[in-house]
Amino acid sequence: MFKLSQNVKAWIAASLISLFLYNAYWTVKSYENFLGYIFQVQPSYNYVSTLGFVFWGGHIGLTARFAAIVIGLTVTFLLWAKRWSFLKVKKLVATALVLEGVNFLGLLPSTWWMLRLDSFVYSPALGVGYLIQILFTTPLLWFLATKILRYNTTSIDTRLWKWVGITFMSYIIALFSNEFSRWISMISLDNLVFLIEGIRVIGFFNASVIMPIAVVLAFVAAFYTAKHNMLMLPWVGASLAVTGLHYALYVVYSYFTNSMNYALLVDVWTLPLLGLGLTLLFNYGGKTFFGR
Repeated sequence: MFKLSQNVKAWIAASLISLFLYNAYWTVKSYENFLGYIFQVQPSYNYVSTLGFVFWGGHIGLTARFAAIVIGLTVTFLLWAKRWSFLKVKKLVATALVLEGVNFLGLLPSTWWMLRLDSFVYSPALGVGYLIQILFTTPLLWFLATKILRYNTTSIDTRLWKWVGITFMSYIIALFSNEFSRWISMISLDNLVFLIEGIRVIGFFNASVIMPIAVVLAFVAAFYTAKHNMLMLPWVGASLAVTGLHYALYVVYSYFTNSMNYALLVDVWTLPLLGLGLTLLFNYGGKTFFGR
């Protein structure tokens, strides 16, 4: 395993905490509706009854991710504070990956709902976007979990690193798919004129150009990760920094378009990734990026 600096560890912790807070916000809301349904309190009862499997899929997914994040925070504490070896926490890591896979699988009912022609929320763009997220995350997360369970200190499976890199790249693709599909959906409801009204063109540029750059950088990072090469760290950093930058620009865009109320509908928890990515770049980029 690579030795990470204290600054990198701090930003990793900040990113996990950001994800925890973001997920907790939606999980609490989901459980409010869940309890309202159980005790037949309106409007929660009607809301859950109308959504059906869409609600239950999302509810299970949010709960699974909440558990995965708690495990992730526990693992970071055990590794960095208690100085446990990775071998001692590998089962916890594998469990967190499986639960995160369940989170994305929870999107399946929504995917089916949005792709149905007779659905009142018919949105093929969002449906395909959700499907891409599922296909690029759940199978790889579960496969990586099995690889981690086989990891041992006497025989390091170099193929593990290959799948770590591929999973990282797929995660960035999923983030891009979620963001870009929303814009395609908005365009399909109106037309291309929608993009040139006000500063919407900036928001679309942010989703259609900035995030693909993060995907390309993640692809390069996956290449070096497969070789277990230290160059993986600055490329991972570059991809994370661009991803964080994208969402930072999204928040600024939302502010100027008076749409901050919708900001939590996208993955704004990724904002600390900008700091994590830049820290990885400056700490491990060296001559690769800065000529030092």
